[in-house]
Amino acid sequence: MSRLDDRKWLGVNVNRDRKHEPLVEKLTQGDHVIFSHIKDLMVFAAMVGYSHDKYEPVSSDKIQITLGTYANTQQDTYIYLLALLKMKDATCLKYENLNDAVKVFEGYCNAGLSIIQSWMDENSGDPTGIDTLEMKIVEQALRNEQRSQEGLNNDNLEVDF
Repeated sequence: MSRLDDRKWLGVNVNRDRKHEPLVEKLTQGDHVIFSHIKDLMVFAAMVGYSHDKYEPVSSDKIQITLGTYANTQQDTYIYLLALLKMKDATCLKYENLNDAVKVFEGYCNAGLSIIQSWMDENSGDPTGIDTLEMKIVEQALRNEQRSQEGLNNDNLEVDF
């Protein structure tokens, strides 16, 4: 395989649902930008979806960016991490299974965007969304701290190789 073929995975598409574009624009454009790049928001949204154990497949009305866009800043590792957490099988990272791994990320991201939109809807007095996201991040950090102090553990992660 040539060096060019070794990098064909960079062209794998990572999709987001077009229905979330007003939210994406609100958080990534304008005078009060929260996320410098859309891919940063997508990673955050995927983590929100995962933390809420919500997964929504992307519709056929989607917008694509390439996996290489995430790889440029090593954010593709979040895509692989979520696939491993959901599938618990390291073979999901092989090139022939990479589209399935990306679909896991897309589903968590899509659900996360829906959750973030519901937060914004509940806090319509926060036109930029900055206070709302800050409040939700602090709430999650406090929950994490409480779980840690109570000694609660998630199940051990077992990954098949």
